[in-house]
Amino acid sequence: MRQYSGGEALVQADGETIADVFANLDSRFPGLGGQLVTDDGSLHRFVNVYLDDEDIRYLDGLSTKVHDRAVISILPAVAGGAL
Repeated sequence: MRQYSGGEALVQADGETIADVFANLDSRFPGLGGQLVTDDGSLHRFVNVYLDDEDIRYLDGLSTKVHDRAVISILPAVAGGAL
């Protein structure tokens, strides 16, 4: 995801929900939003998002409320292997 954030590993963003934070990030780093959310507005299945170490898929998904000083980790899923 760093290719969309100017190489930055850590950025700050505003928003009341994960979706709001993603929209804020996409406004600052065009193209990033499309890597996180599908055209129908759901989280891409190959992206893992954690709010303070809790997987948002087990919370309220993109509607999960974000508190001040929350840490949101966005990790692309890794798959593969050798036969």
